[in-house]
Amino acid sequence: GLQTLLRMQLTPAAAARRISTARALVWRGCLHRSLQSSNGCGSSRHLGYGKHGRRTVQVSCVATFKDKDGAESAAFQELGIKAISEKVGGIRVRQHVNPLKRELQILAEAPNWDEAFADPSKPLHVDLGCGPGRFLLLKARREPESNYLGMEIRKKLVDRGALWAREVGVDSSVKFMTANATISLSNVLADYPGTVHRVSIQFPDPHFKKRHHKRRIVQPHLVRDVAACLKKGAQVFLQSDVLDVAEAMRDDFEQHGREQFRVCEEVHGPKGSMPVQDAWDSESEDNFVGEWSAYQWLETNPMNVPTEREVYVLNDHLPVYRMLLERI
Repeated sequence: GLQTLLRMQLTPAAAARRISTARALVWRGCLHRSLQSSNGCGSSRHLGYGKHGRRTVQVSCVATFKDKDGAESAAFQELGIKAISEKVGGIRVRQHVNPLKRELQILAEAPNWDEAFADPSKPLHVDLGCGPGRFLLLKARREPESNYLGMEIRKKLVDRGALWAREVGVDSSVKFMTANATISLSNVLADYPGTVHRVSIQFPDPHFKKRHHKRRIVQPHLVRDVAACLKKGAQVFLQSDVLDVAEAMRDDFEQHGREQFRVCEEVHGPKGSMPVQDAWDSESEDNFVGEWSAYQWLETNPMNVPTEREVYVLNDHLPVYRMLLERI
């Protein structure tokens, strides 16, 4: 239906071509600049051929035109470098990587902490699957009292992140490293001189197909490794724009770390009523419904710094599902 087409983020022209019997289309998203009318309120355009011959579809736009590049630029302009604040591009990387490939099953070695950070005794924030890394750069700019480690499986993003850190002037407190975080976290952090006070997992690759769920970054052994790296009071921050992924991360941490973690009620508020279950199978992880599902998702980001994906999603007025946990 129309909602499916909207989620596909098609242009109005492409969407109209998919609806062979449409005579009018109400578009609630942004338009490509080439399709914007002078008054910014939509236009009538010939959008292809229908099943019964040539016809014209009226496109009505009921939203202001949005500029994603502009939104990203505003979000990261504080970094002070135009190339960083305005564009993530410049390199080509695979959007989806299979972390189970043989060459990615090698444990990453811990960096030399004295070389990685000017003061390795500072508390450490670790961002797993950090992507382009501007979240960490901005975090370091605003909160210099911590060190920041970004673990990313795609080396090109790691190399560029390190370059950006030098250009921004935060390379003494931000370190990017190539690693499969799912298997390497405990090995990397085993001898960190300071304390690890936060681990964040933000907008991980959803790996939608059920047979690919084993590729997701949050697995039972990762939950145990995160718990082992953190001391009482440390935080775990989870967020995704895919509800199924957010629920899976939440449930994995509850199933495999309920003795080590609690939901931060200080920001989530008290638990609500438990969701209704049509069926319950305690042997199946897919049907797991734990107590944490009674907590509401956080409406705002407690980190006060967005990721690139977060800017993109919020600019499209789409939901983000967030949860903050605390080590107990």
